Amino acid sequence: MSPSACETTMANLSTNEHPASATVSGDDLAARLGAYFEALENVRRGVCLLNAGRSEEAEASFSAAARMAPGIRSLPAYLAACLTHRGEAQAAAEQFRSSVDTNPKDAATRIRYALSLWQAGSTDEAIESLRDGIRHDPESAELHFQLGTLLASLERYDEAELRFTQAVSIDRAHADALASLAMCFGVRNAPRQAVTYLLQAQARRPHDGRIGMLLSQAARAARQTGHMVRVHAEMPDVELDSDSTGIDELSRVIEAEPDFVDAFLSIPAGKVDESVFAMLLRTLEVVLERQPEQAELHYHCGRVLDRLGRREDAISQNERAVQLNPKFTRALVELGKLYSETARKTDARQRLEQAVEAGADLADVHFLLGNLHLDRGQIHQARTAYKRALSINEHYEAAQLALTSLSAKT
Repeated sequence: MSPSACETTMANLSTNEHPASATVSGDDLAARLGAYFEALENVRRGVCLLNAGRSEEAEASFSAAARMAPGIRSLPAYLAACLTHRGEAQAAAEQFRSSVDTNPKDAATRIRYALSLWQAGSTDEAIESLRDGIRHDPESAELHFQLGTLLASLERYDEAELRFTQAVSIDRAHADALASLAMCFGVRNAPRQAVTYLLQAQARRPHDGRIGMLLSQAARAARQTGHMVRVHAEMPDVELDSDSTGIDELSRVIEAEPDFVDAFLSIPAGKVDESVFAMLLRTLEVVLERQPEQAELHYHCGRVLDRLGRREDAISQNERAVQLNPKFTRALVELGKLYSETARKTDARQRLEQAVEAGADLADVHFLLGNLHLDRGQIHQARTAYKRALSINEHYEAAQLALTSLSAKT
């Protein structure tokens, strides 16, 4: 592996970012999910090729995965990164400065502050802030790693290597520090040592196509320099909710923005695998363990359960949402639909009427009420409901057809 290649890949490792937006559409999310699963397939293919000694072909597969979904660890971690909003660097730096001054031992905030300074062009100030953080907390592996990353990007590899070594000695499971330390060995043309650390990094993050790509490069470089290296890379887990850290990351995002669940549920049935919604359900359950009294989370959990075909459980979650907030119109409407689909027509009508009283004066709600009245033979009430739906949305074709059919019958 050439030094220039190592420098490029090290820079890539240090920017573990994904395109993000404060709002994500269902189509956008479906595309990202598609990219994830295609990337995962490339990673799995790359592992098979690498373990078979075909490092050049493996590198191509890992490289394709890295382009599709850079830095992925697992699906929940990938989605958490996709959904996280990034603001302007300078504004972020100003926001974090006061927090760092108040609590100089808060490593996470200091790192955010330093990275925002870096992005804003204040290189020396970013490095000095991380050094100051290490003085306050010398046993923080992440502070050493982040400082090493910034130093490596400035080609100050000697100190960067010391920082990565320190990070690994504090936290032997730190995949990024292991990979970055390997790149330092690559820069000084020691690919066999690079392979050793990259194998450890890959074992801790087998989903990550970039680490797999670097391992393939290092293994090939080691063989080209006459070293016999045996590579046994780990196959990524196919269980989407097996990464507890990723689940926790995604749960924090959804806890802050519960409406992100709407983007998942707007994806048409059959377009993504059911296992994605099982993972989403597990994430919501984690959020509910922290926030059991938040009605909106129970409502979203109910909708995901319904998507998974667990209708009775969906009803229970929405009833809990209404219990917590009797005026929660979305949960009331959802219950009206669920009860309609489970032949509990009286319960459905009651919940929809409560929704209207609470402010859900919507065409869809009145149309559903019209259908329920019609089922009971209440022609006058049905006609009134359909007319109300059309007064709200004059282009509501289903309500117009129902009203026309009703007129023909009477």
